[in-house]
Amino acid sequence: MRLDIAGRLTGVALALAALAGAAPALAQNQPFNMGDAKAGAAAPSPERMKLANELLVANGEATSFDAMIPGIIEQAAGSFVQANPDLIRDLREVAKQLVPQYESRRSEIVQILARTYATAFTDSELEELLTFYRSAVGRKLVENRQKLLDAGLSGIQAWSATFSREMEGRVREEMKKRGFTI
Repeated sequence: MRLDIAGRLTGVALALAALAGAAPALAQNQPFNMGDAKAGAAAPSPERMKLANELLVANGEATSFDAMIPGIIEQAAGSFVQANPDLIRDLREVAKQLVPQYESRRSEIVQILARTYATAFTDSELEELLTFYRSAVGRKLVENRQKLLDAGLSGIQAWSATFSREMEGRVREEMKKRGFTI
């Protein structure tokens, strides 16, 4: 599997896990109630939410979940394939047909993330983060993030393969000391 696909799938998987509590609302085509996300937590001020939303745009996270709604719809339609394999073409068509109807729900995802940031950071911290992401080096980070992650993952995979071979050799050595040849 290519690294960029793996990275996107990992992102979608993490996003799905983060939104597991939103599934009932999504299934009912009802907007997710932010109060459900953190019962008893005070809502961040509108000013802090505005800063958090600006940060999500500046750091690129506002668009990082763009594939999530189509993915959930495709997964929902795909869940019927095993029981109805003859309907695969129709299920795919239905999924494609539903995507545009639910694209507007993406803002709910962004608002969940904005509230998370608004709860975790003060106004001044959000402003500092915005200053960084609006700076030349911050924009460079956002623009190159995927390339950096891909290169890093590629390096980690190569290291992991080498380390794994090294450990296989060490295990053989230790087993040989115990009288086993593997």
